[in-house]
Amino acid sequence: MIVIEGNTKCVRPFGSPKTRRMTKIRSRKQRIRPILLAGILFWGLLSCWGCQKPLPELNPDRYASSAPEKYYKSETKALKPPPPPIEKNTSLSPENLNPPAKKLSLADLVDIALRINPTTQSTWEQARAAAADWASSRGQYYPTISGDASGYGLGGNSSTAYYGTVSLSLSYLLFDFGGRAASVESARQALMAANWNHNQSIQDILRNVPQAYYTYLGNLAQVRASESDLEEALTSLKSTEQRKKAGVSTIADVLQARSRVDQVRLDLVTNRGAVKISLGELATAVGWPANADFDVVEGPEDLPLNDISENTQTLIGLALRDRPDLAAARANLRQSQAELKKAQSALWPRLTATGNAGWSGIDANFDASSYFDIGDINSSGTSYYGGLSLEIPLFEGFSLRNNIRAAEAGVKAARADLRQKEESVISDVWSSFYNVQTAAQQVESSETLLISSKESFRVSLARYRAGVADIVELLNAQSTLTSARTRRVQAQTDLFISYAELMHAIGAELPADGIKDTSMRLIEREVSANGR
Repeated sequence: MIVIEGNTKCVRPFGSPKTRRMTKIRSRKQRIRPILLAGILFWGLLSCWGCQKPLPELNPDRYASSAPEKYYKSETKALKPPPPPIEKNTSLSPENLNPPAKKLSLADLVDIALRINPTTQSTWEQARAAAADWASSRGQYYPTISGDASGYGLGGNSSTAYYGTVSLSLSYLLFDFGGRAASVESARQALMAANWNHNQSIQDILRNVPQAYYTYLGNLAQVRASESDLEEALTSLKSTEQRKKAGVSTIADVLQARSRVDQVRLDLVTNRGAVKISLGELATAVGWPANADFDVVEGPEDLPLNDISENTQTLIGLALRDRPDLAAARANLRQSQAELKKAQSALWPRLTATGNAGWSGIDANFDASSYFDIGDINSSGTSYYGGLSLEIPLFEGFSLRNNIRAAEAGVKAARADLRQKEESVISDVWSSFYNVQTAAQQVESSETLLISSKESFRVSLARYRAGVADIVELLNAQSTLTSARTRRVQAQTDLFISYAELMHAIGAELPADGIKDTSMRLIEREVSANGR
């Protein structure tokens, strides 16, 4: 029988063959019993842990909806997201997110939105992450160096041994048929796309904030128009009451005039609610909560429409050149092309240079005086090697060919997305340009309508007071005036909103200050050039 004590193997005669055989069986049972006990303990602990924390590999269906028509509901604590971490010393603390205690111009709102809006924060961080990924991918151009150090100690009775090694390994890719360059180019194009997407988010803010601002101002103007309508309706009601007292009018005229007053008051309440809603939408567009308390400075009433001297073809050309989202789509196409080149290079061999340098040492003292004495062993040495490694892909389960097919499909999809984006840009510019033109013409028409409606109401009121006109004529004139005010306010609001949309469509910034041009007419070069 062989008995192992420490690191020394001692051979001792023991008993008859039958005794030695029984000893081996007992020894084998003694070795198996701890293994069985450890297995039972492991499965017991695993079962208890599974009772406390369900394992997805045992029942994955519970982590999805139970039926197609039912919402998914989290049933386990494991799927509940942890509370958000508390950030300290951040420039976007709640105190800095509060609106300043002053009236804000459109330029102020845009400037604040660019700094605190979560959309630009997100796209900026994504661009920074893409820049780090690109820098990380360029690490493939450098050699890989790694170190390893290990040591062991053994002891038993009077025997001891110590062993240690230190090594340094180097690996450098020399040639891979363009796969490394394609990987780096893919990361670079991903960075370009992220940067263009960030620019597009800025463009979106430069459109969304002015549009929300003009919508709010339009609703304020609508409230003022409704207040004027209410004053005129009360004037008409007073006239009917006076005529009734004089005996030249009936109660029907008074009731009709009173109904008109109630209708105008209802419109005023609706318009005041729209002001509150639009103010909350403006706060959200900036990046504040909808219930933020702030006030704005009412901007100029006119736009530099005479500056839009180009026709639609020129504007479309500018948009195709300057739109950030279109540039991002082009970068996505180039990224997919680089991914295709990377997948194709995987079919070819890779040449790599490798090297290693190391040191090892041993210090051992073996002493077994009853049987033999090995003595002391002390030795150390260094080793190194270098060479070239050629890796040739022969068969990898058809994955390489399928990777190429997937990359080719990705290129076609990116090219189709680019074409769709170009068509969308052209459509945006085309519709936005004519929306601006239509809104400008509507403003001019609404101005004329408002002037004539005011005069018509003044004449009708005088005729009614003189007993020449009836209540129907007066109320019709008043309704026409109310409609004219509403159309004028809506036309001006549509003009500002459509102008902001046009600037966004061509990839330009909306001028927030310095709007001095008072002309409300578009240059008719497009009409004269295209006859449309």
